Order: sequence, then structure tokens, then C-alpha cells
Amino acid sequence: MNLLHTGRDLRRINQLAAILLKYGFSDMLRRLGLATPVEQAGRLVRAGGDHRLLRMGTAERLRHALEEMGPTYVKLGQVLATRVDLFPPDWIDQFERLQDRARPLPFEQLRPAVEAALGRPLDRVFAQVDEQPLGVASIAQVHGALTRAGERVVIKVRKPGIEATIRSDLRLLDQLAKLASDNSEELRRYRPVELVREFRRSLTRELDFTIEARNAERIRRNLRAFKWLTVPRVNLALSSASLQVQQRIEGIPARALDQLDAAGLDRPLIARRGALVAWKMALEDGFFHADPHPGNFLILPGNRIAMLDFGMVGKLSDGRRDQVVRLVRSILTRDSEHAAAVLAGWSDGQPVQFEMLVADVEDVVSLYYGMPLAQLDLGALLGDITALVRNHGLVLPTDIALLLKALLTLEGFGRLLNPDFDLIEEAQPLLQRLVRQRYAPRRLARSLGLRALELVDRAYAPPTAPGAPRPGQGGGLDPRHLESLVARLERGQYRQIQGLLTAAALISGGLMLAGRVPPAPWDLSLPGVLLLLAGGLWSTWLLWVARRHLREWK
Repeated sequence: MNLLHTGRDLRRINQLAAILLKYGFSDMLRRLGLATPVEQAGRLVRAGGDHRLLRMGTAERLRHALEEMGPTYVKLGQVLATRVDLFPPDWIDQFERLQDRARPLPFEQLRPAVEAALGRPLDRVFAQVDEQPLGVASIAQVHGALTRAGERVVIKVRKPGIEATIRSDLRLLDQLAKLASDNSEELRRYRPVELVREFRRSLTRELDFTIEARNAERIRRNLRAFKWLTVPRVNLALSSASLQVQQRIEGIPARALDQLDAAGLDRPLIARRGALVAWKMALEDGFFHADPHPGNFLILPGNRIAMLDFGMVGKLSDGRRDQVVRLVRSILTRDSEHAAAVLAGWSDGQPVQFEMLVADVEDVVSLYYGMPLAQLDLGALLGDITALVRNHGLVLPTDIALLLKALLTLEGFGRLLNPDFDLIEEAQPLLQRLVRQRYAPRRLARSLGLRALELVDRAYAPPTAPGAPRPGQGGGLDPRHLESLVARLERGQYRQIQGLLTAAALISGGLMLAGRVPPAPWDLSLPGVLLLLAGGLWSTWLLWVARRHLREWK
């Protein structure tokens, strides 16, 4: 393993080792097997650490170490803050406190990068650029500006040289993750290689501002029905991978409670609206803002909300959203085995002691059994689930981990605005609609059709390899029976449609009788009587057919 790849990597390794030693992580270096190569480089710091630092908890010391290591490691900590399935609450709290201590650059140092991204001189596009930055981060710097057309905008420009620095750090992180996985059983349970892979993907996407622009545009389209929600428009003609120009929005920061009260704004209403947006993004659209902390929201007059910063988003497939609904339903109905099956399905092939998992899930769901959705404490529920997942050594899929972290963040945001805020209560109508959709007859019919197509696909699959299970030997499908199975599925689907039409006839007939729909001799609706008779005869015939087929299967 070529850990010390270049002279620059060697110097960086020594810097990181010195910082880890300073904060009392010398044991970690030994576990990673780094002590020897760093000693050979002649730069290992042997002096003892500051005793005041050593009195801090491990998580707090790690936070300070990550901040001192620089922007890449601050970003790493912010990604780790989303892994509520891996780290206990006190560690998550420290990761969330990570501060990007980047110093602002004079705008004149950024001007060449802006003009290179625009492909023309700055004064041909902007009438004015504020040299005092609105915001400073490790990757980018944000300045206010006024276009030649008179539009107030903000420009976000990637700092010169930051991409090369980050890619160098990512290369080192790859090597460190492999060392951690190979040399430390304790560190291996955190799945460092997978975490760094996830981090690399997240940070690489964050370096490309066009991805953030596409995220913002997609969320704007999905939420266009909410007239009280604003997503800043990105000027795509002026934006690129290293420069983003977007609409400037003036509002009150969501965490400035005194200013919200002074402006006469309705904080409980704002919290409910934020929850409504979050639930729609996650459960209905499957594309959600993964970092909904107060700093990413501005409050506008009329209790309107502006949502900012779409660098970190989460995606949930239809299957994932279905699993989330099944998990919530299983908890509320005390179906422990079903809930445990969903969690085990998220284990990504990790060994699971299923009976023990079911027992622990039973302990959790017993706390919430029979509880109305409106009374469910979502924060406590998510905390119990993530603790259970950690205790069983499971690692959640990235999309589910992002969703859980987003919900926990939003719960805290809502309670900041309104101490009586209940996130799950705002989800109740949407969850009920999703459950109805899941068990809708149309969806069931479509599912049966898809199963039939799967059977047809198996029939046309290539022959099995020598030694593989043959048809009739417990594996695969015997093509000789395919036609019969497909026919049975089609008949079952047809009978279901007949049953729905029969039920509709009976209900319609009953409503016509109750409403005395004419013609109505003897005060009885004739169409209603006919529909009831037809529905009764048809349902009798369907029951007879079902009984006959049951005898055939015996």
C-alpha cells in the first residue's frame, strides 16, 4: 500500500499525525499502523498533549481535531453527523458543532476565477459587486452583486486551488480508511471504507455547483403548489461548475426568534409549513433537502418561507418510501416481526440475529402500540430505532440515514420555533394517503401483472449452468408449468376486477334505494333494486367459483 504517495502526501500525513497526537489520539495512530511510517519520516511529534484538552470527552476532542485538520475533515465530520445509525447522540451533537473556520479571501483574489467562469470581464455582467462577503466557507465564498439588468443577485465562487487540496485529502482518506479496516476491529465496525466512499461522492458533488442548481430547480418544481414557499432561482446562463449566480432574497433568519416576534410573524404556522414541505419532499417526491437546519431558511413577510442551500439532498426510491411506510405502520400496529424484517432488509447483507432483533423491536414498539399518530413523539421513536440499530451492529443505507438525520434536525428546528411542535402530527394526512395508495386495488392489480411478467422473463432466461438446481428440484421455474401459472394469475386478476365491479353495483344500488332514485314505484327505486339483484347474483356466482377452485387445490 503506497500511503506516502508523494512528498506533499508525506507532509500532510505528518501534519495530521501531529494534530491527532495533540488531541490524545496516539492510540488511534498505532491501531492504524501509522506510527512506523510516520517515525520513518522523522516528523512524529512525541510531546505530550495539552492536559486541558485531554480532560475533554473523546467526541469533543475529535471535533477540535477535525476543525484543526482543515476543510476536508470539517466536511467529513458534517457527513458523519448524518450517521445517527453509527454514532451515539453525544457524538452526533459534537459533529453538528463543527465550524468551518475559513478565512475570507479578498475579492481581488477571486476575480480571476469569476471572470474565467463567466468567460468575459466582470464589469460586462455586473454593475456592482460587494467586496465584503456575505458568507465564507472552506469551498466557496459568497458575495452580493447587481447585474447590468438591475437584478440583485448573490454570486458563489469556488476558491482557487481548493479542488486540488480536497482531492489530495480524499486520496489520503482512502488509504487511512483501508488501514483502519485492515488493522482495527473496533474501527472496522464503523465501516470506514464505505463511509469514505460516501463522503467522496458527497464532496465531489458539492464541488460542482451545477449539481446544486439542478437540485434547487427540481425541488422548486416539486413544491410549486406551495405559494408561500420560495426557492431562489439560479441564473443558469451565468452559472457553471465553479460559479453560481442566483436570485438574492432578503428575509429574517429562522433562528432569529426575537426578530420574528418583532415582525409579528406566526411561529407555530411557520413550523407547520416547514414540516409540510419536509414530509412532501421525503415521502411523496422522494427527493428532499437533507440539511434542514434553521440557517438554511429565511422567513419572509406573510409567514412565507425561503429555502436555501441544496448542496446536500437525499433521494428515496418508491421502494424505500414504501419500506418507511411499512415500518411506521408495523410499529403502530405492534407487528414486531414485520418491523424487524424491514430493518434486517436495510442491513446490506450484514449477519443479523433475527430472533434477538425481533425481541428488541418488540420492546420498542410496545412503547408506541395503539398510540395515535398525533401523540407520537417522533424524536423519541427515531432515537429508539437508531439505538436499536447500533446495538445490533447494523449500518443503514445512506438514503435512510440521511432521512432520519433530516427528520431529527427538522424536529429540533420546529421545536425552536414552537415548543409544542409535533412533526409526526403534520405527517398524519400524508401517511394515511400513502397507506391507502399502497393497498389500493389498482396497485394490487398492477403488482399481479408485474409478477406474471417476471414469470414470463424466467421462461426466456438462458439455461442453468451444470450443477445448478433444475426445474422441479427446489430452484428455478419449470417452463412446462409456466402457462398454467400465468393463466391462474390472469384469472385471479380478472376475478378481482369482477369483485370490485360487484361491490360497486351493491353500493350504488343501496345508495339509489336510500335516495329513492326514480322511477320509484311503491317508493322503491327500480334501478337500485335491479343493481342489488344483479350484484347479489354475481357475488353468489363468484363465491361458487372460488369454492370450486379451492377444492381443485386440495
